[in-house]
Formats: sequence, C-alpha cells, structure tokens
Amino acid sequence: MNKLTAVAVPVLLLTAAAAQAQSIPGWKAYRAQQGGQATPATTPSADTSTTATSDAQSASPVQPATQVQPAYQTAATSYARPAARKPQPEGGFFVGVQGGSGWVYEDVDQRAVAVSAGYRWQAGEYSQVGVEVGAGRLADTTWREYEIPEVKFNTVGGNARFNFGDSPWFGIARLGYWRARSEDDWGGKATVDGAYGSLGVGVDLGRHFNLQLVYTAYTYSLDGYYYDDEYDVSRADTVTLGGEVRF
Repeated sequence: MNKLTAVAVPVLLLTAAAAQAQSIPGWKAYRAQQGGQATPATTPSADTSTTATSDAQSASPVQPATQVQPAYQTAATSYARPAARKPQPEGGFFVGVQGGSGWVYEDVDQRAVAVSAGYRWQAGEYSQVGVEVGAGRLADTTWREYEIPEVKFNTVGGNARFNFGDSPWFGIARLGYWRARSEDDWGGKATVDGAYGSLGVGVDLGRHFNLQLVYTAYTYSLDGYYYDDEYDVSRADTVTLGGEVRF
C-alpha cells in the first residue's frame, strides 16, 4: 500500500462515518413525526378504536411538528453564514519619512532624505486620492575631486494609492510641482523648478503604518557646466524606502 492510499482510505472512511452519524438523528426525528400521523390499515369497531386512541394519546402524546428541527437543517443554516470581510484602509491624514539615494548627475550618488504630509480621501473600495506637501535634501559629495553641492527642494502635489484587493499590498502614484536650490563652496547658486512624478509599491503593517519603496523623477531645464563639458541637465532621480503613519 503506497503513502497516498494509506492516507486516502482512512479519510474516506472517516467522512462516510461522519455523514452516517449526522443522518441518523434526522431520520429518527422524521420517523417520530410520521409515527404520530400514521393511520391503521384496517378500520376497527367504534368501541375498539375509541379505546385505542384514548390509550395512545395518554401513553405517548405527539409533540407538535414545529418543535422538531432535524440536524441537517441546523447544519445547512450554519454553512450559509457569510465570512466576515477584512477591514480596509480608510482615508485620513498621513506623515511619511523616506531615505535612499539620488542622482542629479549620472553615476554620482547623493544621499537622499525627504519628509511629506497630506490627506487622502476614500475614492472607492480599494483606492484613495489626496494632496501632499513635502521637503527633501540631497547631501553634498565629491566626484573625481570635484565638489557636488547639496540640493534642497520642496514639493506640492497630489497622490493616490490602490490596494490589490483584500491584500495588504498596494501601489502608489504621485504627481506635482517641485522647486530646488543649491549653493557650492565658491558662492555659486542655482535655483530650478519643474514637475515630479513617482511610482511605488507598499505594504500595510497595520491600520496606522506602512512601508513604501518609491522611485521619483524630477524634471527641469538648466544649462550648466560639469567636468569641463556643457550639459543640459533635465532630470534628477531618487529611489527611497520609507515609512508612513496614518491618523
């Protein structure tokens, strides 16, 4: 006998025994109902039938049919109850903190930190939309002995999140306006502005907290000099991992 047969046969026997055990009480109740309503096959004399009826009523009174509830009806009623749904996230205020890496120039990594706050409204069973403001910084660094200055920026825009059904996982999108400024060690200053957009994925760790991994592109237009060559720097990027608290 192989392992599958050794497991399947006992399971089938237990299932059949359980079904038979459940059917017996229902059958007995059904027979009790029918026994109270049965009529004799032959018609006895008036005196005999009257005496027999009186004795039967006094010896074993028949309970009303409405008091009998077969077992199979109770089981069917319990199986029909719908399962409780998981609670879904709700709209409200939020505050987030992110950290990661940013690139103003290709292959030049700068540490990135940012904070954001806003409000989302429930826009459907699994979606929310809202507004946000934020601030961030790309730390200064060096590349081939050249100083790469610090960049500070502010953002204002909209955001949306979409839950993947009843799963705690969700997608997030952001779009808005940003403005940045920097200053190098020689007193040179630069100010740029433009649009930003983000795409990310997150997971809820409870009703009031989640983690998010987000990529953001910041677009702008600027003519500058970098390593003795002229570049039209048109985009900065960040990849951040952060947490969000919801109220």
